[in-house]
Amino acid sequence: MKIWLTLFFQLAILNIAKGQQQKEIMISGTVILNNKGIEGVLIKNESSNKTTNSDADGHFTIKCQLGDILHFSSINVETKRKKITKTEYQSTTLSVTLSSKTIDLNEVIINTNTITAEKIGIIPENQKKYTPAERRLKTAGDFKPTHLLSLLGGSSPLDPIINKISGRTKRLKKELEIEKKERLLERLKTLYKDDFYVMNLKIPKTYINSFRYFCIENQYLVSYLTSGNKQLLELSMSELAITFNNNMSSEE
Repeated sequence: MKIWLTLFFQLAILNIAKGQQQKEIMISGTVILNNKGIEGVLIKNESSNKTTNSDADGHFTIKCQLGDILHFSSINVETKRKKITKTEYQSTTLSVTLSSKTIDLNEVIINTNTITAEKIGIIPENQKKYTPAERRLKTAGDFKPTHLLSLLGGSSPLDPIINKISGRTKRLKKELEIEKKERLLERLKTLYKDDFYVMNLKIPKTYINSFRYFCIENQYLVSYLTSGNKQLLELSMSELAITFNNNMSSEE
């Protein structure tokens, strides 16, 4: 009788333990990608077919039993399966790190045989390309003293002489200089954002545009900017920033 009672209690304890292990509980988890919670990941319990999705912070909750397999999938992450361990089951928490999905691209062939006006014979190859201001000045013609001598011989065009007298050539030259400076300003704006002037050169934000104009008046800086020598360009800008800030301080 005593043996039967002992077996009964042992079986009861085993059944209770088994029941506790198989008890379905709510687990709170987080899915992480690149050290941040990721939204929109589908989490599926393969045992119960229950599903849920992670929120904007990567959090989710789902009912699980010990040993259940969770399936994680999304369009931009590699699929992952995770078994609920005893530690996770007891703590009712779970953290899963996912990896970005790699996408194999087809080979891209760049065709260097681009059709251009030069290649189809419309204009000669290696011909100088003029800006609008340069074209206007070229069309007007630049007056030279030799034009007067040629005019006497009847071989000189009248346009450069007329434009010189009327002042049109001078105005076109001025427009060309303005155009060149505008291109230099745009190049500076492209190379360096406002934060560079404020943090590195200590230029007040309200004076950044004024400093850019100050820079393009320096022939050395313009040569570095045009040649693309960024190291010398930034060194020159640093020196000019000291002068510019000192000038601004003295005016105040």
